[in-house]
Amino acid sequence: MMLTLVPISTFASNHGDTSFRFSVSTSNNYAYTGSRSKENTTSTYVNVEQVPITYIYADVQGYRPSSVSGTNYWVDETLGGDKVTLSKGKWLVKQLVYENGGRSARLKFQRYYGTGTVSGVWSPDSVGSYPYAN
Repeated sequence: MMLTLVPISTFASNHGDTSFRFSVSTSNNYAYTGSRSKENTTSTYVNVEQVPITYIYADVQGYRPSSVSGTNYWVDETLGGDKVTLSKGKWLVKQLVYENGGRSARLKFQRYYGTGTVSGVWSPDSVGSYPYAN
């Protein structure tokens, strides 16, 4: 009897959900989630449970090293523009955090219109299929 061994590849992933809850208003236009480790090239998962009016702007930021000084800085890594418009629901946001050398990610939420609460859960890496916001 002959056995063939096939190597099994596992890819690290940081896809556990972390809650967020912020208030946005005319005097407080934006808020950030805490940073989390970005461990692969998958899209960022966002489940928006509550937004003021109908939408909120969001972008995915990566903490990456500067090629000049070598120090890290936060930069918008959202693919296709500087922000996406999210309504209630489960979304994937394409971004280039890992590809551009970032190993931490965070979300920035910015008021679209009106005032109120933004809440839900997110993860820097994703599993599963959801619609893309961008």
